[in-house]
Amino acid sequence: MSTESLTKDKRPLEVRILVSGRDPGLPVWVRKGLDGIAYRAEFSESLPDPSRLSAESDFRPDLALIDEENSPEFPARLRAFKEAFPQCQLLLLGREESSLTPRAIRPVAVRHWFYRPFPPQELERILGAAGRSLQRQWREEHRHTRSLSGFEGLVGHHPKLIEALEMARRVAASPRTTVLILGETGTGKGLLAKAIHTESPRNTGPFIEVNCGAMPPNLMESELFGHVKGAFTSAVSDKPGLLELADGGSVFLDEVGELDLALQAKILKFLDDGQIRRVQGTETIQVDARMITATNRNLESEVAEKRFRLDLIHRLNVVTISLPPLRERPEDIPLLARHYLAELSARIRGHALEWTDDALAVLQRYDWPGNVRELINLTERMVLIGSQDERISAQDLPVELSATKAVVAMPPSGGPPVVEFPPGGVAFRDVERAVLEAALGRTHGNVTEAARLLRMSRGSLRYRLEKLGLREKASRRRGRPMKRRSRAA
Repeated sequence: MSTESLTKDKRPLEVRILVSGRDPGLPVWVRKGLDGIAYRAEFSESLPDPSRLSAESDFRPDLALIDEENSPEFPARLRAFKEAFPQCQLLLLGREESSLTPRAIRPVAVRHWFYRPFPPQELERILGAAGRSLQRQWREEHRHTRSLSGFEGLVGHHPKLIEALEMARRVAASPRTTVLILGETGTGKGLLAKAIHTESPRNTGPFIEVNCGAMPPNLMESELFGHVKGAFTSAVSDKPGLLELADGGSVFLDEVGELDLALQAKILKFLDDGQIRRVQGTETIQVDARMITATNRNLESEVAEKRFRLDLIHRLNVVTISLPPLRERPEDIPLLARHYLAELSARIRGHALEWTDDALAVLQRYDWPGNVRELINLTERMVLIGSQDERISAQDLPVELSATKAVVAMPPSGGPPVVEFPPGGVAFRDVERAVLEAALGRTHGNVTEAARLLRMSRGSLRYRLEKLGLREKASRRRGRPMKRRSRAA
């Protein structure tokens, strides 16, 4: 197999095209069709084995130009290729007396099918259209996820997230405005705070992050404001506080709602005049630092319970930014999952892995109580101990991720079943699949007994097993293949 990189420019939107066939015109048509489009092409005289293609060249094609081979195994190999690369768009060159029919390669989706003889200009036109279409799609995704460099880890295009990022961009330009970031644990409050600092005029100064709930109150004052020698037993020398060390930059107080009232008063004074005094010290120190704070608490409720100062809220929330939980933006889950899998797998394994469509469907149905942080942790776990294949499937995922399925219970009285739905709902196809799998498990794969258990005809059950791709599961449990229904049946 030979490789040719014809990148007309240095854009990252490079179309990866596999060209399979012995026709000497293939490279010429590709060059002309993709003229002006950044692409990388791999040429092979025959359709390569998908696993070997990925293993040997780390090449996952976006587009494939395939010349039909005169081999009875070709349709099966083509199906295997499409199954391995489901997002790849296919352009097929059929022969004059071709045995390759849509029925023969079902369910392979083909973008365009050429039968010889064909005008090369038409093939070149379709190649160019496919390449430009892919690049438009990527630019659209990139437009949704791209932001200023500091915001690159905040991925998604849900309206609430976009609103939060736009507000953060605007406030980043102001070097002094205090910012209060609200959101559940794991939504990315720390990442947003760092992005605001990175994109602000203070980005050459330090960024100091403090977890206000990680230290006892009697030590937090010394941590923030510093102390002088002899202030307490272990104070053997003067020590500057974190606020002082943040001079010229930004300080981020995470979980600010955990601060006690006495320390809140000191923070309020610092925000008013920019001055601090070390514990047991007499010298006043002027500090120029922007304060960014975050909390997952309802500070108004904390004020009502007399655990937080109302005047401090007014100083902290000059600008308030709310980050939505992941369960409120399920359409962003595939984007996030792909983003973090590519990043983590490249760092840990040295090359990028991919999610299968069924794995992404499971991730999208899950409720994510730990939000983006939980998704990142799961992704890292999958990279480390998941499938050794290039793709992570639903079978590789922890079983608890499927706990958001509807729960169906039969009451002892024999009345109608009781169904409990998860907060985000559930796809009926998944419920049907779960019921069929449970019936097959109860009957050890005996289709007749499973049909009786489900009070349906054996033929109806066979139809549903085939529709949901469970036929092979049944055959493995029974020890012999389940006969395939004929089209005439």
